[in-house]
Amino acid sequence: MAAEQDTRGRTTDGAAPAAGAPTPSRKPSRSAPEPPPQAVMGLLNYLTATSLDEDYAHVSKQRAAAGARPKRSPGTVGLVVLAVFGVLVATAAVQTSRNADESASSRESLVKQVNSRKSELGAKRAQAADLTREVAALQDNNLNATNQGRAVRARLDRLGVTSGSVPVKGPGIRVVVDDAPGATEDKQQVLDQDLQKLVNALWLVGAEAISINGQRVTNLTAIREGGSAITVNFVSMKRPYTVSAIGNKNQMAAQLLDTDGGRTWLTLRASFGLKFDVTSEDSMTLPAAHPFALRYARQPERLR
Repeated sequence: MAAEQDTRGRTTDGAAPAAGAPTPSRKPSRSAPEPPPQAVMGLLNYLTATSLDEDYAHVSKQRAAAGARPKRSPGTVGLVVLAVFGVLVATAAVQTSRNADESASSRESLVKQVNSRKSELGAKRAQAADLTREVAALQDNNLNATNQGRAVRARLDRLGVTSGSVPVKGPGIRVVVDDAPGATEDKQQVLDQDLQKLVNALWLVGAEAISINGQRVTNLTAIREGGSAITVNFVSMKRPYTVSAIGNKNQMAAQLLDTDGGRTWLTLRASFGLKFDVTSEDSMTLPAAHPFALRYARQPERLR
């Protein structure tokens, strides 16, 4: 018997079906319904993949619907809103102008007060200077009136030179130091410790009075690094640094280079290009140190 092909395309040998066996149907069976996407890919993944798309679609539909509607001209409410906004802008402009006028008036008043206070301060300083000179003249007259007073005056002069409280004049040497040209590193710049070594070397060779850029050096003077500048007596110094020392000019100039400080500066000049110039002077005048008050030192009873 020739082979036959059933409706499903399966090849058979033409044998009759067994008794009791169901007869194959010639109609194709229905397939099972498709599961929803959230069941296949997971609810969380489905929401992540479709939520933004649906939102975009919703907004797009709203925009399309709004674009199809005819544009309306602004009504009474819109005109009122525009008018109120204009009033607010005008009010703000007027208020700003008034505030500017008041600020300018206040500034002029403050400038006048500052200038007035400066004038008063200048007058007070001039009066204080006059009184200081008057007191000094009275002191000199009283001390010069007696032998005891003249002895006291001579002792005060010696102590004033030592303490730096009086200006001094005499021969000496002037040392000018400065950074190397185009200095970019600390080793090419004058540091506070470099000035300290130079001043100590000048004391060692017999200096009787020293000043740095017009600041008198005393036993209470501090030479320190203050930010990007060197301070002497808490006053910022500017380059170059001029160190003036009163004493035997020939002796100090010859002996300075034999001290540790002098040799240090010779090395700085030779190795790193720092400026180090020493000159002898026939006459120099060093100012007095600024007045200062001792907080702990007291004169012994036997010296009074």
